[in-house]
Amino acid sequence: MKTPSKALGNVTRQANKKLRRERIFNIAKRLIAEQGLEDFTISKLAEKAEVTTPTIHNLFGRKSDIIKELVSNLIEEMQSITLNPPIDPIENTKFFVNNLADTFEKDINFYRAALMSAEHLRFFDPRIPDGPFQQAQQLAAPNKKWYERGLLLGNVDPSIIMRKVHDSNRLARIDWVLGYIDLNQFRRKAIKGILLVYAADASAELHVSLIEEIDYLNSL
Repeated sequence: MKTPSKALGNVTRQANKKLRRERIFNIAKRLIAEQGLEDFTISKLAEKAEVTTPTIHNLFGRKSDIIKELVSNLIEEMQSITLNPPIDPIENTKFFVNNLADTFEKDINFYRAALMSAEHLRFFDPRIPDGPFQQAQQLAAPNKKWYERGLLLGNVDPSIIMRKVHDSNRLARIDWVLGYIDLNQFRRKAIKGILLVYAADASAELHVSLIEEIDYLNSL
């Protein structure tokens, strides 16, 4: 049985390890934002963090493991955004996309570099079971209450709606990551794409509202 002093010492060591890991992780984020994936190396991270390369490997693993963790953290942020979304499909879509864009806007260089790195390393490969692609796609699942309230009719399989909503968001995000569009254009493109998906299965009343919103976004 551990003595109280030994147990306390172990807790302190674990807490210090966690703090050190968080500090190094934040340094990794800054390096990726400033230098991009190609110039980011474990040795550079170790030098910047003033630790040894084996320490980095011990705390994080390989370079690809660091990128994967960065992307997983982003997906967790997106999951927290969807905890209390509006029920209305249009407001729900704007809520999610705008919160996603607001997150990117807080650190544009970092998120652009991290997402570009994730694409380069094929972390969003849909063939990976329970991978980032599958996790992100689940965020696009239509709300069951939309069917209960007759907003969506169920003529299109919900799994197809989910995939197409995810695809619309991802295509807009990739265009932003590659620098083809800015964040405001990302917002409009993602929202329009998602609303068009809902229009394929919308009630007559919702369909009218969806088209009005899409026309408005096209006029901007």
